[in-house]
This record gives sequence, structure tokens and C-alpha cells, in this order.
Amino acid sequence: MVLLIPIGAAMQIVLTAQFDDRTQTQAIVLMDPSRFWGDDGDVLQSRIDHAAALYQANVAPVIILTGRDHVTGIERKLLRAKGVPDRDIVNFTTGVDTLGSLQMIAAVMSDLHWDSATIVTDPPNAARASAIASGFGIDAHVSPAKSGPGTAMTSDYVGRETAALLRYYLLTRWTQPQLIHTTSN
Repeated sequence: MVLLIPIGAAMQIVLTAQFDDRTQTQAIVLMDPSRFWGDDGDVLQSRIDHAAALYQANVAPVIILTGRDHVTGIERKLLRAKGVPDRDIVNFTTGVDTLGSLQMIAAVMSDLHWDSATIVTDPPNAARASAIASGFGIDAHVSPAKSGPGTAMTSDYVGRETAALLRYYLLTRWTQPQLIHTTSN
């Protein structure tokens, strides 16, 4: 029985990585690639390309950038080069991890009375990003970048994400505040 929990988490990661949800939402959230697992420059370009393609396909009218100020400046410049108008790019200085970044984005979305977002990240990170965003009350749709560096479903990356997803479900989820509350009509 104990082995079924990590196997289930790994299956969730592998299955969620296959999705490319292009449902219309209120914002595209471009997750900042982590510096902890190598060079993030090429990974960032893959995510930028994908977010710009989603924007051009009218998935959402705005792209929200996450991460540190110097990274969001680079992201903004790259998105403008891809044809995304500056007025449709919003950035916030957020945490350096998925949880901290999505907490900040959920708080901003709550203030704007928004509840849906398309999350752009890497395929192995999509399940955890979706779970965390949903925990904050975001109607999360994932559309991971499918090509380029950082998008491979390597055993190392899936293993790290499995451990992180299990940590989220077993520890963090229970203290996570729901920041967005939707009301049904």
C-alpha cells in the first residue's frame, strides 16, 4: 500500500504532462524556471515561445510573469519580440518556487476578481503547479511547453517532481489558504 502513493503521484505527473489545455481563461501565468536545476535561459525561451503562442491563439488577454525582477524584464522583452503588446504583459515579483509564485498570483487574481488561469511550465511540473494553483482557488488549466530544454520527462525530473508533489499533498496542502472564492449564480 505504501508504494501505491508515490506510484500514484508519478502517474499524475506523467498523465498531466500530456495535457495541453487551451480553454479560454483570464490570464496566462508564465512560471519562472528554477535556477536550482541548471541553466534556465533555454528553458525560459521555450516557455516564452509557448506563452506567446497561447496569447496569439486568444487563450487569454494577458500574460502574467512570475519570478525575480531581472528575470521578468528579460521575459517582457522576449514576449514583445514575439508580438505580445507591452500593455498585455503584467509582472509581479514573486517567490522563487512554484508555491510562492502561485500564492502571489492568486492574491492578485483575487483582488481583480479573476478566477481562471492557464499555467505555462514544463511537463513534469504541470501536475504540481495545477494542484497548488487549485489549492489557492484558481481554476487552473495547464499548457506545458512541449519542446526545448527542460521539457523532457527524464526519470530524474519526474522523481524530483514526485517527491515535491507528495510533500505538497502530505504537508503543505493542509495549511494553504484558499485565496480565490468563486460564487455560483
